[in-house]
Amino acid sequence: MAPRNSLKDERGGVAVMTALFGGVFCVLAALAVDVGSVSLKARQIQGAADLSAMAAAHDLVRAEAAAHATASANLSDIQTIDVVKGAYVADGRIKPKDRFLAGAADPNAARVEVTAPAPLFFGRWVLQRDSLNVRRTATAAIPGGQPQAMFSIGSRLASLDGGLANALLSGLLGSNVSLTVMDYRALAGAQVNLLQFSDALATEIGLTAGDYDALLKQEVTAGQALKVLESIAGADARSALSKLTRAPVDAKLKLKDLIGVEADAQHGLRQALNADVSALDLIMASLETANGDRQVALDLGARAGLADLDIMLAIGERPNKSPWLTITSKGEPIIRTAQARIYLKATTAQSLAGLAQVKLPILIEAASSEAKLSRINCTGAPSVTVDVRPGVARARIGAIDESKLKNFKAPLISSDATILSALAGLVTITAHADLNIADLNWQEAAFNSVDISNQTAKSVRSRGFVNGLIVSLLQELKPNVALGPLVVGLGDLAKAVGVLLTPLGPVLDGVVQPLLDLLGLKLGEADVRVHGVQCPTQGRTPVLVG
Repeated sequence: MAPRNSLKDERGGVAVMTALFGGVFCVLAALAVDVGSVSLKARQIQGAADLSAMAAAHDLVRAEAAAHATASANLSDIQTIDVVKGAYVADGRIKPKDRFLAGAADPNAARVEVTAPAPLFFGRWVLQRDSLNVRRTATAAIPGGQPQAMFSIGSRLASLDGGLANALLSGLLGSNVSLTVMDYRALAGAQVNLLQFSDALATEIGLTAGDYDALLKQEVTAGQALKVLESIAGADARSALSKLTRAPVDAKLKLKDLIGVEADAQHGLRQALNADVSALDLIMASLETANGDRQVALDLGARAGLADLDIMLAIGERPNKSPWLTITSKGEPIIRTAQARIYLKATTAQSLAGLAQVKLPILIEAASSEAKLSRINCTGAPSVTVDVRPGVARARIGAIDESKLKNFKAPLISSDATILSALAGLVTITAHADLNIADLNWQEAAFNSVDISNQTAKSVRSRGFVNGLIVSLLQELKPNVALGPLVVGLGDLAKAVGVLLTPLGPVLDGVVQPLLDLLGLKLGEADVRVHGVQCPTQGRTPVLVG
């Protein structure tokens, strides 16, 4: 018979508990060993993924090979490596998982996923396997944002007529200018660093150098801009500039109307402005911007085959306040040349059939040419593609109301011009002609690294433009001869008009084109130049990103 207190007998309980918990401790110990092993291996895999991502981002052209080589050098038992190139945007407003865009056209980052086995020691009896696959991912990016390009529209001086250039600058500056051909060539050849110019201009007007947001909004006079340009230009250009800065120039402009910066390019503007432009380009663009809607009279005197030649020039604002030069990472802003109207009144040196000299009025209207960034390729040597559209050019022979020449808000109406009146009005010849050159399609202009380094201008020509504008216009001339009842033997006057005027086409084109060159314009053509390109993926150390 059992003792009455046998149910309260606790002898042997500790041994039972020890046996039970001992088993649990053994399982926990085994689990800790395996968890530690997997955790250690995961850190090794993560380290290999980090180094591989940085290697891939550093060499995006050979990203996959660089990642494999780096991972293999740091981890011997890799199962798989997946490498994806893309664009990383460091924007806190975007969720971390959405900041990496795989397969972007201009990659600046690489994502690497590495898979390798972590050995199991005790867990193999439970999971019936010797290892557990561990996958780790890392993303590395080159800091600096999107690629940027700086480009301008407008021609450099191709041919030079010193008298024409002086007449134009005198009209724009409001004072007499007398530069030599050598002066103009020195200005055209002098390279001015925009960053140095901007900092010097900021100091001149009392702003902090480097505060480009404030500088772009600031209004300055063209005289201040010329004074700063003189202070930083080379010796040859400085001599020419000193002749331009003697008289005060009060016309005002805002720098943002000259240099356009799209919103995404504000970051890193100091680096973006570190490019060179021609001193003459900068002078003419500044004066055009400051003298919008201004009319200038140019008296050029006699030319070959001409007794007299007078020109009235009206320069309009660039449409939509478009800048001359831009720094951008996308297709905005569109940069445009200025609008211009030229009204020539040419008098022939010879008389027509012994009756009188022919007086020929010609109106030329040059609409703005346009350019916008198409793409930047940062793979290998950087290259830039710009979309260009030459402006519409229209030339007419006809009479106009000269007081309305500078009103670009209204179209100019022309009427048949009386080009000859003789014998007290018994013989009159009226004429008209109208020629349009238009190409509404964008055309691509590609710039490789050599073009960018040399600032090579690429010219895009309207497909409908073949000969010189005035040569083509005179071919369209339709003279109407009116003879009084007492006039006989002059039936071939219409043909004689063509014989007299045809040789003047090249002469007048030779006046008009240099004038437009000075203004950065061409008829039926557009010149574009890329001054610099910044690829954040080049020469920068990649960093790991989330």
